[in-house]
Amino acid sequence: MVATADRPRNDTAHGRPRLTGPASPLACAALTLAVALVGIRTPSLWLDEAATISMTTRSYGDMLRVFPHLDLVHALYYILMKPWVAVFGTGALALRLPSALAMAAAAAGLAIIGRRCLGPPAGLAAGLAWAAGPQTSRWAQEARSYALTAAVAVLATYLLVRALDKDEERRWRWFAGYAPAVAVLGFLHLDGALLLAAHGVTLLLTRPKPGVWLRWLASAAAATAPLVVLALAAQDQKRQVKWLPRPSWDVAWAQLQFLTGDRALVAPVVALALLGAVASVLGRASIPHRTASLPAVALPWALVPTVLLLLASSVTDPVFYYRYTTYCLPAVALLVGAGLAAPFTVVRHPPARAGLVVRAGLVAAAAAVLAAPSLRAHDYIRRQDSRPDDMRAAADVVRARARPGDAIVYLAGSARWSAATYPDAFGRLRDAGVSTDPVAAANLKGRDLLPRELPSRLARTDRVWVMNHRSLDPHGPIIERRERAVQSAGPWRKAGTWTYRGGWLVLFERTGPYRSSR
Repeated sequence: MVATADRPRNDTAHGRPRLTGPASPLACAALTLAVALVGIRTPSLWLDEAATISMTTRSYGDMLRVFPHLDLVHALYYILMKPWVAVFGTGALALRLPSALAMAAAAAGLAIIGRRCLGPPAGLAAGLAWAAGPQTSRWAQEARSYALTAAVAVLATYLLVRALDKDEERRWRWFAGYAPAVAVLGFLHLDGALLLAAHGVTLLLTRPKPGVWLRWLASAAAATAPLVVLALAAQDQKRQVKWLPRPSWDVAWAQLQFLTGDRALVAPVVALALLGAVASVLGRASIPHRTASLPAVALPWALVPTVLLLLASSVTDPVFYYRYTTYCLPAVALLVGAGLAAPFTVVRHPPARAGLVVRAGLVAAAAAVLAAPSLRAHDYIRRQDSRPDDMRAAADVVRARARPGDAIVYLAGSARWSAATYPDAFGRLRDAGVSTDPVAAANLKGRDLLPRELPSRLARTDRVWVMNHRSLDPHGPIIERRERAVQSAGPWRKAGTWTYRGGWLVLFERTGPYRSSR
């Protein structure tokens, strides 16, 4: 019989409520979006989001001039975001809303995958666990591609699960969608292509017929071909990730905290995931099943990309960073959902209605145990200074104290890049240290004047702001030369110093006429 739309096993027997249909996925999506929107404006925009602003506010022509030497792996995200920014602007809510919507879509997909692999309670619990996860909120409130990778990974996995359905006669239609989904995932973030390796392990565990293997291999090849071209073209841009750390126990521990949501959640999440894996095996042993088991889908998805990235980083240049595996987070939610739904999974036919009440109470208690330690992480994520750069604090200072005619000197290009977060504030200052602006330079930092050229640029300036950035060595020779060049354009008095997370600002006011030393 040909499988129709997502129609899981009937769980209405013995008075059990039916959780099929669109209501459960939509409820999970709505809850995820509601949680993500709480405080979404509060965290400051920061350096990575400044790249999104800088790139998406350019013309397509200016944008395309950047990709041959910079940010090629993010090209698709910028191209998709440009029309959105053109309509809705560069405010924090506008920039981050696509990520929040993507996380909501992922929640709906998780509810559907969970109920196909294990049953409606597991699907609902997975969607709810996803909505409550701190990392879901963190990347839903980030104007980068990571939330989109999670949503597309969920879509690709759902298509694979449907293709593995034992009742499915027209598998080609699912694999036809699977190949472009994986390709889009890789174009959103190249590391996302490792989902194919995880899915290969899923097939090994599922042991489908040879024809399924052939269809999957053909789809994987079709998805990989354009990604190989992208990877080769991006080889010369490896300098962008020279800062990545070498694998170590500290890196592995940080990744475990990332996958589970927070340090306080490591123990309960791991325990629930293990319980979910065991309960999935026990629950499926007593019922007919049509598709891949939940552990066969979720465990490789959660672990294989991380393991491969760490192994590659051990033998070549480092390529691993925790946020690059955001698309693996849904797998953890699936396992946690299976753990939360374990009372419904293992004992499928309760003798009385009281059994339902007891098991529902156990699920609620387990959910509370999981939610309580996550509150601290949720609170921190929503603080203004929770990002590496609190550029809003710097922008607020400039808005409050800047005057017409003020100049600014960015001690290096990374400071200018970070200032793109709030163009309404920093755009009112004359950039006295730039020789070529970022758009004309086809990069994010622009090109700076030589230090000896600065004094003449500041000769008729009565007030100048100087901005540093956390990425700069305060005692580096070029930084010190620029600081001396500013001082030589004086005499000045220091009118104020402001330190914020990620950098500092100093305002100088002229106290006398500039006298060239030449």
